[in-house]
Amino acid sequence: MVKSATDFKETIALIRKEARGIYSEPQLIIPALILLDEKHSGITTSEMIPKLEKMLSPKGHDAQIIPGRQDTYFSQKVRNLKSHNTLINKDLATYKRGTWKITQKGLNFLEENRLVLALMKAQGFKLKKIADETDGDYSLIVIEEGQLEYRNVKLRKRSQKLTKVAIQEFKNKYGKLFCMVCNFDFFKTYKKYGKDYIEIHHAEPIHLIETKGIKTLLSKALKKVVPVCSNCHKMIHRNRGKMLSIKTLREVVKKCG
Repeated sequence: MVKSATDFKETIALIRKEARGIYSEPQLIIPALILLDEKHSGITTSEMIPKLEKMLSPKGHDAQIIPGRQDTYFSQKVRNLKSHNTLINKDLATYKRGTWKITQKGLNFLEENRLVLALMKAQGFKLKKIADETDGDYSLIVIEEGQLEYRNVKLRKRSQKLTKVAIQEFKNKYGKLFCMVCNFDFFKTYKKYGKDYIEIHHAEPIHLIETKGIKTLLSKALKKVVPVCSNCHKMIHRNRGKMLSIKTLREVVKKCG
């Protein structure tokens, strides 16, 4: 079933909030795919430009005419989707005989984007908050894990995006942040100095010991992280190679408490 722009109104609204009338080329990818999804028979760049202008309402510099040209800076960015092969290189669309057509990968990308945005909204995120937490890169909300850095030792790179989103998701669910092992609440103890502070522990290893990272969907990655206090976090990792489980440490704390 072909979806219309109405089905992606939240996505479009978020893009507009991020851009504030001045769009980058990557921000045009999803709106362009939405148009292609509406018309599987194909659409030309000339047809795409006025539709995107209506959808996104470019302002300021984007709305200005390029000196000596008939194009605005916005319409030139739309044309750049072809000249830079932005959609083609990602296999999101094809361009043959002057006509754009969406690919199956493009359809999948569009649907995944819609579902991830819906997931974040269901967790209590506001549109502006999503943009803030993801640096405006919500269309690629995947948690990249497993990438190894080489210094004196191999360090497994943690995703800052995952930490931010996990903390917000936990706070939305429980109304506050506390350690899932000992129930320690930084805000309750340290007042304003402990507000919104907690550490995030990866309860299940989601790294692979490889030079190439793996990508984990946000919804799956969130199930693998647990908020803990600093002391419990240190106890979990005290013995290298033998990480304590949350359940085990919780039982220890309960017996000692």
